[in-house]
Amino acid sequence: MSQDVPPFLYLTEVDDAAPLVGAVFERKFGHAFPEWKHHLIAFYRRDDGALVPLSYVKFFFLGSVMLVGGAFTDGRGFAAMSQEQRDAVTASGGVMVHLLRYGFRHFADRCDAYFGYCGDARAWEVDLAAGFEPVGPERLLAHWHKPLHANTRKAYIAMAEALGAF
Repeated sequence: MSQDVPPFLYLTEVDDAAPLVGAVFERKFGHAFPEWKHHLIAFYRRDDGALVPLSYVKFFFLGSVMLVGGAFTDGRGFAAMSQEQRDAVTASGGVMVHLLRYGFRHFADRCDAYFGYCGDARAWEVDLAAGFEPVGPERLLAHWHKPLHANTRKAYIAMAEALGAF
């Protein structure tokens, strides 16, 4: 499996994601689109240059860590791709894996760790493939991108666990 992002995917942070993915978010999660900052979107770049939203995830600062959630992929974007492009995405690990890794790199110098809360079996596998790891409490995941003292990790885990689902 290649780790390279296929050239027809465009990964970026956007300031105002609601007009681009808000309706899909609300359909998938059943509540209003979050007003948090730091929205990341993976776009499919069509042959004519138009960008089609494929996947979304939000990153939110909480002290020295970032919470990661609200992730989804919109199958309608995949329908616009050729079979060869869909195969390339699958062979490279998937759009959400690329988008999460992009977020980990993009915010790495601004936080100590990332936390996710995951209740979906397929999303759990994607999160692990992107670099998250289970940290004890059920459904809680962390991505440690820098060395931290064991007590600091424990404190961050306790803080994230106290939030419950996010």
